[in-house]
Amino acid sequence: MVGEIRDSATADIAVRAAMTGHMVFTTIHANDAPSTAVRLVSLNVEPFQAASSMTLVAAQRLVRRVCPVCAEPYEPPAEKLLALGRRPEDFAGARFQRGKGCGECKHRGYRGRTAILELMRMDRELRELVAQKAPADEIRALALAQGMQTLKQSGLAKAMRGETTVDEVLRVCLSEE
Repeated sequence: MVGEIRDSATADIAVRAAMTGHMVFTTIHANDAPSTAVRLVSLNVEPFQAASSMTLVAAQRLVRRVCPVCAEPYEPPAEKLLALGRRPEDFAGARFQRGKGCGECKHRGYRGRTAILELMRMDRELRELVAQKAPADEIRALALAQGMQTLKQSGLAKAMRGETTVDEVLRVCLSEE
């Protein structure tokens, strides 16, 4: 475990350990999973080392969870669904919920938090892009083409299951994509 990569020395230690066969878990400040490699390179890690040291990159954000005691069904406004990049007709069968507010949630409508995740599994093609010092946008485009789910998509899936709200996903992901 490496608590957090904040500087070149820590990045070097983490990458060296990973390249010698150790499984390394660490955190690093980056906007999303694809920009993690670019962040490592900005900390003076050689691009080929960054590429070969990563196996799975996860970006996460926490969203508030709908209070299970006062949850009620609701229909999010069309403009909010459009802000998430989807049309209202794309949501047949969704169970959107929001909390009315009760004593259990201190009349907030939310109780607790849950994570939304963006997982990027490193494969040969992604490693090649990282080794070539490709920009985060190119890495992201390939990861998306390979099926990576964005933070927004992960949040929307949780909102459709009634675990959080569309407003909460927009609040957390508004500046992400």
